[in-house]
Amino acid sequence: MDVLQSMYDKQQKKIEEAMQDISSLKNEHTKLRENEIKINSRLTIMEKETRVNNLEFQCIPENRGENLFNTLQQIGKTIGSYIEDGHIVKCTRIAKWNKENNRPRTVLAMFATPLLRDKFFANLINYTKTHPSDKLNSSHLGIAGEKMPVFMCEHLTPEAKALHAAARRFAIEKSYKFVWSWNGNIYLRKAPSSEVVLVKNLEFLNEIS
Repeated sequence: MDVLQSMYDKQQKKIEEAMQDISSLKNEHTKLRENEIKINSRLTIMEKETRVNNLEFQCIPENRGENLFNTLQQIGKTIGSYIEDGHIVKCTRIAKWNKENNRPRTVLAMFATPLLRDKFFANLINYTKTHPSDKLNSSHLGIAGEKMPVFMCEHLTPEAKALHAAARRFAIEKSYKFVWSWNGNIYLRKAPSSEVVLVKNLEFLNEIS
C-alpha cells in the first residue's frame, strides 16, 4: 500500500506541475497577445500619421504627357480651394491592385500640411452639397467628351479601406444613409438626425446589426 500511495502521490505531483505549466503558458500567451495588439495598434497609428497629408483622386482620365499638378489646380478652382506653389509636395498615379480593372489609376496627392489637405477636402464636400446636379467630373478638368465622375477620398490604410468597404455594404443592407471617413476613421449615420457611429472594426458591425 505504501508503494501504491507513493506512486499515486508522485503522479499527482506531476499532474499538478503539468497544470501549473499549462496555466503559466496560458498567461504567457495572453501577455503575448496583449503585446501584439498594442504593437499592431501603434503601427496602425503610425501608418495613419504618414497619410494625414494625402488625398486620393479616383477616375481622373489618363492622358499621355498629363500634368497632374495642373489637373489638381483645375479641381481646386472648381471647388474654390486654390492651389499655389508649395501647397502640394508630390502628385503621382499609383499602381492598381487589380490589373483587370479598367478604371484609370488613382492619383495620389501629398499636401504640404494636414491643414491644406483638410481645407481642400472640406471645400469639395461643400461643393458637392451645393452642386448636386453638377458634381465634380471630367468636364471640370477641361476634358472633352462624355462627363465622367471624379471622386476624392482620404488615403486610407489597407485595413481602413477594407473596413470602409464593409461599412458601405452594411449601410446598404441596414439602410444607413451616410458612410464616410475622416482622419483615417470610418463613420456611419442612419439619418441626418441620428447619432454618428464610429466603426471600430469588423466585429463592431456585427454587434450593431
